[in-house]
Amino acid sequence: MSAESPSPLAVPFLGVLASLQLIDPSVANTALVKAGQSLAMQGPTLALAASLSTLAQAATVLLMGFLGDRLERRQVLVGALLLAMAGDGLAMAAPHAGLFLLGAPWPGIAVGGVLVLSFAAVSAVSRPEQLGKALGVWHLWTIAGFITASLLGGLLANSSWRLALGLVPLLTLLALPWLRLLLPPMPADTKLRPDWPGLISIAAAMVLFLSGVSHAIQGLSLPQFLVPTLSGVVLFGVHLLIERHSQEPIFPVALYRRGCFAAAIVIGIASNIAWAVVQLQTSNFWQLVQHFSTAQVALAQLPLLVSSAVVAVPAGRLMRPGRRTTQLMAVGIVALVLGLLWFAAIRADSSYGSLVIPMVLVGSGLAFVIVPQAALFVQEAPPGSLGPVTAFRTTTGQFGFALGFAGGGALVNGFGSANLHEQVLKLGSTVAWSSELEAKVRAALASGRLSHAKGLTAQAVQLMRDTYASGLAGTMLTTALLVGLLGAISLLLLVIGHRQQRLEQGARV
Repeated sequence: MSAESPSPLAVPFLGVLASLQLIDPSVANTALVKAGQSLAMQGPTLALAASLSTLAQAATVLLMGFLGDRLERRQVLVGALLLAMAGDGLAMAAPHAGLFLLGAPWPGIAVGGVLVLSFAAVSAVSRPEQLGKALGVWHLWTIAGFITASLLGGLLANSSWRLALGLVPLLTLLALPWLRLLLPPMPADTKLRPDWPGLISIAAAMVLFLSGVSHAIQGLSLPQFLVPTLSGVVLFGVHLLIERHSQEPIFPVALYRRGCFAAAIVIGIASNIAWAVVQLQTSNFWQLVQHFSTAQVALAQLPLLVSSAVVAVPAGRLMRPGRRTTQLMAVGIVALVLGLLWFAAIRADSSYGSLVIPMVLVGSGLAFVIVPQAALFVQEAPPGSLGPVTAFRTTTGQFGFALGFAGGGALVNGFGSANLHEQVLKLGSTVAWSSELEAKVRAALASGRLSHAKGLTAQAVQLMRDTYASGLAGTMLTTALLVGLLGAISLLLLVIGHRQQRLEQGARV
């Protein structure tokens, strides 16, 4: 920690900065529908506009972590905020699609950098024994900032997509003067050298993997899914080979053999799978099956977000190195699995009230998992590698969230279609009409839109709603089993990691 006493507002401020990484894509996705209509963006162009920011972030997040170590972290934060302002400002003022696409990647790079830089800075403004408490407060303000600004962004988007895209530039402008007031100088390590082969190989691996899994819902056997996804996995293996023989790797490859670091990776993937499936699939369920408006969906998900934010504070206060970390993470995994199993009882007519408790369970479980997981990344980072190691937490999260996003959609499609033919035949319709209805339901499941229900009878529309809900129930059950399995593996890795630490301490004595 810096010799200069940090402000008590430093950690909350860093949490608000980190919330920009959640706010920017949320507001951009809300505004994109109207922006596409205004700038005549359709089909592939609209899909490219939606993905550019995420892919750019995945490609550069480790580089931003390195720059935080190599240069003065506070200065890099200033640069990232200015880059976010410039990118969103360019997209906001774009008179045509080309200029909009030109501005789209830069906010992703910027807010990804703000997230990893603010996360790494928490350890610089808090004492080592207070790290858990600080991370709990940081997570609280991250979620609080996201809730507030995303609701405001939704209101602005209803008036004008350009106004909505101006929200992040406004927030960055307001944040800039407070950087020097609230954050102490954080020394740079000018001896560090960039590991370009390692940075480029992992960036390419992540971009390919994320590009591939985004097509999972269309079919797991299609080349659009298989080629980039498998290429990304292979390239990540190439990245590991490069790093094993590098004189100055991004961070030591030996970290992967440390139980605590491996546990942090596994539980990071599991928690982000759970987060993606619950947040995205409940949103689809409420909009497509129960006809909630966008604003109603945002309010409906508040129990998930608020519980995650509020429970993070006691989770951080309770955290201690060693067995306590394992206990907290075990509580989080159990809560996650119970919440997902509860969701597995969902039906087309499930009331909103019946889903509040599973949302609170999942949100609380995420808090009990995320806070110790974040601390593990900080504690396991060797000298000179704090930035890249903490940035790898974001890479892990992107990997898990992509799996949850794409896998959740594919599972809803698969489970919903499983007994569809028999259900259609039970309606007692003609052969021709049955084939048409079955085709429409399959199209609705694959696209995530029930607009195909136009012109159908109430009985047929109810079949579509029931089929979608059935697919969602199967998806939640499968996710619960997967998260439980990954959670058990992470707890085993934690036990191994703590044993490794005791052996190392014994060897030093």
